[in-house]
Amino acid sequence: MLSDDRKLLLACIGGSLITYGAFRVIKSLYDSPKDEWIPVGTVKHLRVFPVKSCRGHEVFSVRCGPLGVSIGGLHDREFLVINGKTGGHLTARAFPKMILMQCNASEGVLTVSIHNGRSVDVILDDVVNNNVVRRATMHKQKQADGLDCGDAVGALFDELLGVADTRVLYYQSHLFNGRPCIPKPNWWNNPVPKRKDTIRYADLAPYLITTEESLHALNALLETPVTSLNFRGNIVVDRCAAWDEDKWAEIRIGDAQLQCFKPCTRCILTTVDPETGHMDADMQPLKKLREFRLAPEGKMREAHKQAPIFGVNAGIVQPGYIHVGQTVYVKYKPSAF
Repeated sequence: MLSDDRKLLLACIGGSLITYGAFRVIKSLYDSPKDEWIPVGTVKHLRVFPVKSCRGHEVFSVRCGPLGVSIGGLHDREFLVINGKTGGHLTARAFPKMILMQCNASEGVLTVSIHNGRSVDVILDDVVNNNVVRRATMHKQKQADGLDCGDAVGALFDELLGVADTRVLYYQSHLFNGRPCIPKPNWWNNPVPKRKDTIRYADLAPYLITTEESLHALNALLETPVTSLNFRGNIVVDRCAAWDEDKWAEIRIGDAQLQCFKPCTRCILTTVDPETGHMDADMQPLKKLREFRLAPEGKMREAHKQAPIFGVNAGIVQPGYIHVGQTVYVKYKPSAF
């Protein structure tokens, strides 16, 4: 027969083991979203926008590299439209019809077309050989250089936009680029990754990722639904929870790995109908987003102000090819935003 003391000791040990086991289970459940790759959905759309603010291309697969997505001769935001006299960049924020401009880059030729059937082919080797360098002033007055693509394509934009002296620039990595993307500590309430990314002519980051479920949640509040094209993301993820992207720290799709570093703040461009080139009279969906998707009060609100959040910006960790239908895995931040 066991003495009362030995019984008490064994009971204490048993209870401790049970408590420790329960603690390990609870801890593993708490830690797993941050420490493990969790499958959250699949890739629904992949899009490349070769000329900033113009119509993009939906593709089955892309290569994810340091400067963004690309496939064949298509590279995201590789061309930029500017005012030839001032160098100021032109976008669909001020010229909504730009969003209707068809642009394709293939086998060393940039082809630009407008609605009346007129088109211009730009031989990119000729652009490089001519070596006419122009400087553009872009988002937040930061500047970058590019090679002038010539008079013919500029005149086509003049015709579409009803302006004069439009020029199209071709990005070259060896030219001046005063627009490095360096994350700031107040972009998140979570620890912000320390990194430095080079961008072509995108506003801020090499990658923009959105989700279909967040789009559905937004559309449920709108009288006229919008599509993911209103938000011009490169990667659109399906089958995850609405607003789950607020909590993503890293993303893995196939061999490619991305690191998130900022919620994507939205502007008036979201109100331009991608099919008609008309700006919504009621400023939707931007107006609705401002009602419930502003950054939390505090340092994030000071950083992002009244620009609502939809999607997430990211940079590359590991290059690789991805395609529609692939599973998307993420590592989570400790908390949303």
